[in-house]
This record gives sequence, C-alpha cells and structure tokens, in this order.
Amino acid sequence: MGARHTRPVDVDAQTVAQLMMSGLPKACPLCGAGDHQVVSLRDRNGNALRTVMCNACGHVFTNPAPSQVELTAYYTERYRAEYKGVITPKRKHVLRAGLRALERLGRLREFLTPPAKVLDVGAGGGEFAYLLSCMGFDVVGIEPNAGYAGFASQSYGLDIRGTILECVDFPASTFDAITMHHVLEHVANPASALKTLAGWLKPGGLMVVEVPNVMSWFHAPRRRFHAAHLHTFNRQGLEGLFVASGFSVENLMETPGTAHLNIVARLRPGATSSANFPNATAKVTAHFQRHTELSHILSGMALKRLWGNAARPWREWRKFAALGNPTSARDILDRLFTA
Repeated sequence: MGARHTRPVDVDAQTVAQLMMSGLPKACPLCGAGDHQVVSLRDRNGNALRTVMCNACGHVFTNPAPSQVELTAYYTERYRAEYKGVITPKRKHVLRAGLRALERLGRLREFLTPPAKVLDVGAGGGEFAYLLSCMGFDVVGIEPNAGYAGFASQSYGLDIRGTILECVDFPASTFDAITMHHVLEHVANPASALKTLAGWLKPGGLMVVEVPNVMSWFHAPRRRFHAAHLHTFNRQGLEGLFVASGFSVENLMETPGTAHLNIVARLRPGATSSANFPNATAKVTAHFQRHTELSHILSGMALKRLWGNAARPWREWRKFAALGNPTSARDILDRLFTA
C-alpha cells in the first residue's frame, strides 16, 4: 500500500509526525490482515500522519509505522520533553500523577493484595510505583525516559529500569502482577509485548492495562489521533488481543470522564494462543460517522473540557494549600497518600 517513505537520517531534526510517517506499510498488528482503509491523514496538531482502520477487525493504527530504532530514540530522548514540556516532572505534574495513582490503586486492590511483586511498565515519574511501595507491594518499574527514570529513582528510592520494554528482561514467573497505563498504544507490536510480559508473570498472574479508546467522545474528532500513539484500541479489539495472548479477561471498563479502556486480565496457565479477533469495523465506522465536529460541540464535551482546563490551576492551588504547600516530590506524595 503506497510508496515507501524516506527514513529520517537525524531523528532529532524531525518533527514527531514525520518520525511516525517513516517505514513501510504494515499488516494489522492485531489480526495480521492487510486490507485497510485510511481514516485520517492528520494528527491532532494538523501534521501529516496516516492512520488506517483494519477492515478485518476494526483496529485503528498508524501505517506506515516507525522502526524500532526510531521509537527507541524518540521515547528515550524526546517524548517526555515534547509531550509535557519538561525533562523531569514539575510540582504540578507530581500532584496530578499522584491523584491518578490513587485512582489506579483503587482499581488494583480489587484484584491484588500486598506483598505481591508488581512490575509497573511506563512508570513515568514513579508516583504510582511509589504508592504501591508505600502500600507494601514489592515494586519494580520500567521507564524509557532517562530524566523521568532518574527522577523516580532519586526522589523515591525506587528500582526503576531506565530503558524501553524491548531492552529489558526478567526471569520467567517473576511477578504477581504487571501494570501498564497508557503504554500499549506506544509499542510497535502489542501482541509481541503481551507475549513478553506474559513470560514474566507467574501462572495466574494479573495484567492491568489502560489505553485510549477510539470510540471515546473526550477529544474532538480533529484531535482524535496523536502522533505518538501507534494504536487506538476499541473494546472488542483490546479484549480479543488479551484472549489471543493467553489471558482471561476479568474486567473491562471505560474510565469515568475520559472513557479510556481499562482491562484487568489473568494469565491462563497452559493456555494456547489463538488469532480469532471479533470484527468491530462496523461499530468503529458508525462512531466516526456519529462523532463529528458539530455533534461534539452539541454534546457539551468541548465546553466541559474548556471549563475543566481553566479551573484546574485553582483546584490544584487549593489542593496544595490543603496539603500544607509541600515542595519536594516525596513530601507531596507522602501527604497526598496519607490525607
């Protein structure tokens, strides 16, 4: 499909969108089919980004996709700075991530109790991993960005491996649970990533994964696709991916507000992989037809988000004041987690 795009020679000299347009067109990373339809040629910032939907299963993904070399360079050196505008978390970032960590703990503790050994993939600034350690879990983290990985290790004394998932290894059956929040959409091959992670889980081990939902109304249609997101999952495709990878799905929900997909799955001992994916093409297509710029405005979501963003500095100021205006990252989290 289409002509080959020129690979960037100097990754740092390219825009993110250009990086994501390099490489050759690929088959669907979920079901392997090669029959796709183009659903967008722009990312949320208006830069060139070719996004397709698989006609066999409905998975939406960037195609062509970047090479592993390009992905490694981008996530280890540039992603955090371009996405957050910083190389280590600011005070407000620590608070925001700490609040999300508390929400994620509420989800995890329904299925897992200390002193289980947990791997947090994409640990970011370490806030969730630190909360887990405070609760008595034995935690290891993986964070590809050097600045964030170093911050998490130094601020909280955590065991954070500063590398990408593809460059780390653990003995088989090391972990009771693996958490991965907003990471799977960034990896080149989700099925391969799950196979690797399954090998590190104990029999019956737990996976807790959260990803963006292609059928969410949280973002306006013109801001639906992010250059760094190689995949935008739908509910059926995400569940099918886990079942095909040897997991049983214990719970799959849409998170409040954003409608992200959050799945809790358990590794089935002795399960064999399968490749039978449900076809969600009709549902995804119908969503694209319903969710137009006009319908998004009429839904009130745009106004709700505008108000939320405007009020966030005030809410955070009040939260810091309620915590006694802590300054260090560890003090912020210690006060937040014990409040």
